[in-house]
Amino acid sequence: MKIFELLDELTQEIEHSNSAVFSNKKKVDLDVLLEIIGDVKAAVPKEVQEAEELMAHKDQILQEAKEEAASIVASAEDELQSRVCETVVAQEAQAKADELMKTAEANGREITIGAKEYADDILHELEIYFGDYLKVIRKNRLELASKRKGSATRSLSALDDK
Repeated sequence: MKIFELLDELTQEIEHSNSAVFSNKKKVDLDVLLEIIGDVKAAVPKEVQEAEELMAHKDQILQEAKEEAASIVASAEDELQSRVCETVVAQEAQAKADELMKTAEANGREITIGAKEYADDILHELEIYFGDYLKVIRKNRLELASKRKGSATRSLSALDDK
């Protein structure tokens, strides 16, 4: 990697520079060192620079991530609450529908029983009515029969007289 080569060059420049008399200090060519440092900066990969920027903004990025997570959680809770409400409404509607069906079935049974009782009452009245007419018809037939016998007897007696 080019960075390590440049760092090695920087190290050699420092090590090979002249030492000051009676000291461990060295005299270096500042322009050469600055040029090597510039080359090192230029050789730093973009990923390292991006990572450095991310580290500089990590608190902001973490805060944004926390806010987004809180928003997602809130949205999920709202959705859950909405679905729970829908379920409750559906259950209440089903209970009301069941109650209405029971009431309708009970009313239907009562109407059927009432209709049968009414029909039975009408048939009973017809039976009485026709029973009375049947009695009248029988009485009339008996009268007719007795009149026929009387006239037949008279007709026979008139024939006998002749």
